[in-house]
Amino acid sequence: MTLLTTHNPIRPLPEATASELMRIFIDQDTDALLVGACLALLAQRVPEAHELAAFADALSAVAVPFPAVPEGAIDVVGTGGDGASTANLSTLSVLLLPRFGVPVVKHGNRAATGVCGSADLMEALGYDLSRPIPDLERDLATRHFAFLFAPAYHPLLGRLREIRKRLGIPTIFNLLGPLLNPGHPPLQLLGVAREELLAPMAGALARRTSLRRAFVVHGKDAEGRGLDEASIEGPTMILPVAEGRVGDRQVLVPRELGLATPARSALRVADRAEALAVARGLFAGAAHADFRPAVADAVALQAALALHLHRQAGLEGLADTLRETRAHIDRGFPPPFAAPEVQP
Repeated sequence: MTLLTTHNPIRPLPEATASELMRIFIDQDTDALLVGACLALLAQRVPEAHELAAFADALSAVAVPFPAVPEGAIDVVGTGGDGASTANLSTLSVLLLPRFGVPVVKHGNRAATGVCGSADLMEALGYDLSRPIPDLERDLATRHFAFLFAPAYHPLLGRLREIRKRLGIPTIFNLLGPLLNPGHPPLQLLGVAREELLAPMAGALARRTSLRRAFVVHGKDAEGRGLDEASIEGPTMILPVAEGRVGDRQVLVPRELGLATPARSALRVADRAEALAVARGLFAGAAHADFRPAVADAVALQAALALHLHRQAGLEGLADTLRETRAHIDRGFPPPFAAPEVQP
């Protein structure tokens, strides 16, 4: 408790202090109002890479482990908090990647402040969020896909969920979620909602010994607002991470990839029911009434970036890979798990 009163959380914290602060956060005896106040203070500044890494390491140390994943496995995830209410582009892209033989270990949760979280969508599609680890291992071996429901692996974070909901703002835990995959896949496509988060998140990933390669991305919509995913509306800034080093920033421009700017509402969903309808339309292919071409473009772009990580490529030739992923979507694809009701 002394730590919370003797250190100002607005100032950067030494690694040891950040680790201890996180242990206090998850201690069931720590007053919830005090935790909420500290989270609100931390939200007033951009965290540094070493702080994010220290927070994540402290949480990973008390997480339920998931067995070793195959080389080339990937997670595609965003921090959330952009307020854009887009369809579940990251989740839909990882449901496509197994069609290319890419092993996916997706770590996700229910929505904290958004419309529909990855776990909400997966559950609506018929996926059993309580699947035991041996079944998930088998899924990964046979279907190249496993979804790790965050609360099952981070039980000590359960009480913080209500605190975060009451705050109603993105907190440090939005940033930590993408760093806490218990399977530690060696590849990651990570979207951040604010441009100033690119460098610290890339730096935090570079400190993870299990990570081999990553793209940290931040997109802009047609009006210049930030998105926690690669954008088909405006430019996307990308920081590559490889073998513990952060590379130079690069920029993707949609028109240079052959992408037309969509209507403003084309990627947005109002509620979980609409998010589910959009997903089913995508699985059914371009001929289906609920198929949204703009969503297909955006999912194809996320999947193309993930494929380049899997193939150990940079961004050269991304337009060709984008056409490859979009062609698969146009034909329709079943999700990589047993859910007959969502088959096209």
